[in-house]
Amino acid sequence: MFLEHFRLESNPFAANQVRPKFQSCSSRLALVRLERILDQVIHCLFLSGPAGVGKSALVERRLREIKDTTVVLIGPAVSTPEKFLEKIRRDVGLPPIDVTTVELRNILEVFLRHQASKGTSAIFVVDSLERLAEPVLNELRWLMGLRFKKRSVVRSILVTRSEELVAELMPQEGGNVLTPYIHHRLGGFNHDETNEYVKACLHSVGCQDAAALISNDVIFELQSYTNGIVGDINALCFESFNLLAERSKQTDAYAGLDRSIIAEAAKALNLRYDPMAWQYFDEALSASSVQQSDPGELTLHAAHLLVTSRGNVVASVPLNRPRMVLGRDDGCDISLDSRYVSRFQNLFIETEKGWVLFDLNSTNGCYVNGRRVTQHELQDGDIIAVGHHQISFVGPLSRRPSKQADISSTTRARIVADDTLIERPVMGKAESA
Repeated sequence: MFLEHFRLESNPFAANQVRPKFQSCSSRLALVRLERILDQVIHCLFLSGPAGVGKSALVERRLREIKDTTVVLIGPAVSTPEKFLEKIRRDVGLPPIDVTTVELRNILEVFLRHQASKGTSAIFVVDSLERLAEPVLNELRWLMGLRFKKRSVVRSILVTRSEELVAELMPQEGGNVLTPYIHHRLGGFNHDETNEYVKACLHSVGCQDAAALISNDVIFELQSYTNGIVGDINALCFESFNLLAERSKQTDAYAGLDRSIIAEAAKALNLRYDPMAWQYFDEALSASSVQQSDPGELTLHAAHLLVTSRGNVVASVPLNRPRMVLGRDDGCDISLDSRYVSRFQNLFIETEKGWVLFDLNSTNGCYVNGRRVTQHELQDGDIIAVGHHQISFVGPLSRRPSKQADISSTTRARIVADDTLIERPVMGKAESA
């Protein structure tokens, strides 16, 4: 066995290893947009992102499942206009034709328009778009510009690392109603997704003690070196486990990965360290940062929220409607002026049993009393982490606090100076405006 103590049968991050299917939030959204290509709702999808993030693998995996649809694959090996047109001719099923390049282009144009008139347009997949020669890019522009009754005659999936090239090829405002274009940036895993992915890979090869083999601190180190890019995660884990296996042969003591092994493996792979995975974002809220639309008077029996920043209560917000949305957007019932809060972060709903909190698929996730939740029945004294700020839920039978000193001793003990009940900072990014 590869690491006998941890019952690791093989290194799960080897290049030829079959790994369990795993989808990040970003890749799930990309798949939704691929489905819209297949359903002919959109006609061109630009899929961008850094090397190793899984763009090509995502497209290949989905297209492998489809039937009765012509797929034309264009890659860097198609280096001239002649090869480009010939590749299309072969893949769409036309016989060899002894004609000039101009004549072949005209024949393909007629054929593709005829296919579009029957509702059977082909799907053109261009991988490594940034590596295509300029003459081939010009042919691609011609292909994307073909129309039948003002609709595009082809459906295109263009995969690239270059955001500049996307901006150059994509029409302003995403095309028009009949020929819509969409651009999706595929990002790396967030911290939780990296953790789940690594643990899933370990379990797939028989590991029964993944928590001991790779601790949460090591996951943070992986995130710091890889920024969640799956190709880099695979390479760094592969190198690290090989180093651990070599060290295990030299001692009878059993230990999992540590930060020194990760650092040594990262150095061998020339990966740069990004401390953002550990960094605590030093942002404080003020009373003016918390706004409530149409606030009402708080009765003695109404539930309310205490918004805390840096250990100080900056606002008390009544829950005076049966449904209230909290987020950064000005249109929310409760608005927090914080760049680490999603536009629409949480939903509070009053039920017969009491108040229930729902996470609205926020970037940083929703944590109650230090545990990540998607839905939670709130109890008096619960601490909700929003971004890296805290909100204390005060149940409907509690009295209204007029000052910070009015907070119960139990609640006060759970409000900590760094405004988070999570062992490490929330693994997300500052929301873009």
